Amino acid sequence: MRLILPSLNDHPLAMLRGIAELRGVGLTTNVRADAAAQLAALLAEPADTAAALASCSPAAQDAWRALAAAGGRMKTPAFTRRFGAIRPVGPGKLEREQVWRSPDGPVEELWYRGLIFRAFADLGAGPVEYVYIPDDLLPPPGAPTLAAAVAQTPALAPTQPPARVRQAFNVLAVDLCALLAAIREAPPRVDRAGQLRPADRERLQDGLLLQEAARFDLMITLARERGWLTTGGGRLTVEAAASTAWLRATPWEGIRALFAAWRESTDLTPDGLGWNDLRHVAALQIEGVWRNDPWLARRALLDALHGLAVDAWYTIADLVAGVKAVNPDFQRPDGNYTGWYLRDRASGRYLSGFESWDDVEGRLVAFLIQGPLFWLGAVALGLAEGGQVASFRLTPLGAAWLAGAAPPELPRPARLTVTEDFSVSAPLWLPLLDRFRLLRFTEPVSGRYELGEPTRHRITRGSLARARTSGVKADAILGFLQRATGGHVPARVASGLARWDQYGGAVRISRGAVLRVEDASTLAALRADPVIARQGDK
Repeated sequence: MRLILPSLNDHPLAMLRGIAELRGVGLTTNVRADAAAQLAALLAEPADTAAALASCSPAAQDAWRALAAAGGRMKTPAFTRRFGAIRPVGPGKLEREQVWRSPDGPVEELWYRGLIFRAFADLGAGPVEYVYIPDDLLPPPGAPTLAAAVAQTPALAPTQPPARVRQAFNVLAVDLCALLAAIREAPPRVDRAGQLRPADRERLQDGLLLQEAARFDLMITLARERGWLTTGGGRLTVEAAASTAWLRATPWEGIRALFAAWRESTDLTPDGLGWNDLRHVAALQIEGVWRNDPWLARRALLDALHGLAVDAWYTIADLVAGVKAVNPDFQRPDGNYTGWYLRDRASGRYLSGFESWDDVEGRLVAFLIQGPLFWLGAVALGLAEGGQVASFRLTPLGAAWLAGAAPPELPRPARLTVTEDFSVSAPLWLPLLDRFRLLRFTEPVSGRYELGEPTRHRITRGSLARARTSGVKADAILGFLQRATGGHVPARVASGLARWDQYGGAVRISRGAVLRVEDASTLAALRADPVIARQGDK
């Protein structure tokens, strides 16, 4: 990170004198730059570093070795939480009281011996203060690095298979397809902020297989970010070209597009449109104006999941504990735990400081597993005997996405099944464009839905009338069903659709007016007029 000489140059002369006294160096100058150079020449010797460490307490030696094992640098908040802080002391007090002679804890032992230093640096996550060991004081090559230290951390241990398993498969894609179809048929109004009215939100959400509010928000957000939905004229509408391109994708391409959309979404853009996972943790109440980068938390969690076995179950509690042990500052790179205004929704207490990590970061890790990653089909959830979610495992689709590869067995496009009572069964892996077309002329069958089952629909007079209004004729519907079922359309359904095209639109009801006259002779005169008279009265 830095060498010993520029590190010493950052210190006032009083600090240099203190280091020199503890290291047994007799300074021959009162010029700060010359004193730093004199000290650097001696402190850079490996034997001198070893002797200085030997004079420290075992706790100070452990702290220095941990810092060296972390590649020679750690963010200041993380280091001080673990080993202790350095008291703020000005140059005057430092020289007057000679504080170096009475260090307060192991960190100050290292600090006043010139074995550790502090500096701000931007190493990819913005300017952050680090505690570091100068590069020329570090152990020679071959010593443990940060990667080695992480690798030595106990791996996540598998747990027993759960009593019950809950898996979402590609239901998010299925529901998003239904959402696009519903919005295309009746574009809902939005306010100036682009938000749906409560009544429209409830109507759209009622038609989904899973009706969690946060999941609905995720679908709307991702669809808008990807350009599948757009706002204009005070309404939310379907953008035909962009949405059709997604609907035409293969099952794996379609779900992979949703994986990528979530991973890359952020509300740090100028329009602030993106998805911020932290703001959807139900147990947290967000207050005030502040910003966080949701991408940082996702990246850290996905890195933690990357090496897990596909066929093994892990407890969510162990995952949370593992993240806390290895990468506690995963969503706060500066290690500052006081800048965000969060309350515990149940108790109303503010959650501030590292002591609230479990209530904030811990809950976020659990939400990412039980929420977005479950909804996307990347993980399956394990339910304990009482029904509460306790564990998870990667699905083949989730593991393939994390590895940047195709799954070993690609989902095969499925076909519709139509029965004589005009019922239609649509497997989850039905091509999305076929599902979108199916929704234009059918009605959903109400009732309990189990994840993984085909969705159920029914062709009714009302649904056919709705399709006709949209310009979809029964012969086109029959042609679609013949193709989507592989030619297995019951004769009764085929003939019924043919009759609908012949007779279904013969009778129309339209608005009219009632004509009132003063007497019967006036009405008789009007009926006799060949232009005014009704067709049936001639």
